[in-house]
Amino acid sequence: MLRAAGLLDAAKRPVILAGRVGRSEAAWQSRIVLAEKLGARVLTSLKAAAAFPTDHPLHAAPPSTFLNPAGAEVLREADVILSLDWLDLGGTLKSAYGANDIAAKVIQVSVDLHSHRGWSMDYFGLPPVDCHLLAEPDVAVPLLLDAVARAKRASAPAKASAPAATAAMSGEPTVATLAAALNEALGDAATSIIRTPLSWDGSFRAFRHPLDYLGSDGGAGVGSGPGMAVGAALALRGSGRLAVAILGDGDFLMSATALWTATHYRIPLLVVVANNRSYFNDELHQERVARERGRPVENRWIGQRLAEPEIDLAAIGRAQGAAGFGPVTDAGALLATFRAAIDAVRAGEVAVVDVRVAGGYHGGTSTGAPGGGKPGG
Repeated sequence: MLRAAGLLDAAKRPVILAGRVGRSEAAWQSRIVLAEKLGARVLTSLKAAAAFPTDHPLHAAPPSTFLNPAGAEVLREADVILSLDWLDLGGTLKSAYGANDIAAKVIQVSVDLHSHRGWSMDYFGLPPVDCHLLAEPDVAVPLLLDAVARAKRASAPAKASAPAATAAMSGEPTVATLAAALNEALGDAATSIIRTPLSWDGSFRAFRHPLDYLGSDGGAGVGSGPGMAVGAALALRGSGRLAVAILGDGDFLMSATALWTATHYRIPLLVVVANNRSYFNDELHQERVARERGRPVENRWIGQRLAEPEIDLAAIGRAQGAAGFGPVTDAGALLATFRAAIDAVRAGEVAVVDVRVAGGYHGGTSTGAPGGGKPGG
């Protein structure tokens, strides 16, 4: 602990990677105080639950599923990196530094080494660590607060800069316009975002409480979204928080019958489907394979596109007993649709909103190539 504190006290450009941590408000506040005391920039991940307010001045880049360019630049500028049980620390550092030596000193707060053994080796690559604290972050952070001496306090948290919805929104919805309309419809209501699709940008919504975002699945489980949404909504029932899951259409389709459990047991839940009509993540995989093997890239859609006919996801929700809304094909209708769906959830129902977003399939014939964009299905 004293060695870690010494490294942090001497650091000129410390960075905190806030990873897998507890959900208590006391632990949340301790992380804020530590970052402010150190003047440390902070990164968080969409793979893990909310760990630090994303609109705080020290939060240095939008949270992301994979390290984004802004986050990589923050890490390359650091001279000391404090990892609070960051998921795949070794892979993240490799992503930031490439084949170059890591210039920063690395402090790892984690108990992951208990799973590091040669028999199975079913864990991530081992990170280069200069100082290892064998403890969970919620235990270590208060001790670090007592041990470090410096005090470089940041200014008060700024307001979030999430995309704003306007009455003038029109045309084909995007994940950004979906997020903007959903933010406006939710307003100041206490909300727990249970899941987000791969196409979600961490800047779309600010997280200011440990329950504002619950994280992704632990093992990239295909089709895990609906089941996790129902389980989280059950845990949140009676808490006063709206349970909202934003899913890709592929994730939704693989286990949509999980919603029957929520309707049967009257578990309030809003499911928003960012529906690009494709298992689009696999389209990108198939494109890479096609390029490597000299095959036609235009065929990447085969076996992945959900078209002719397009599937009515709101009807699938209604088949499970939920209130179905959509498909929404005009961004101008998003706000009113979300408000109606939220009213249904507040009345104790399950609501499914099918939003036909750009980013995967854009129409055309079954022999045409789909449009580009981020994966969302």
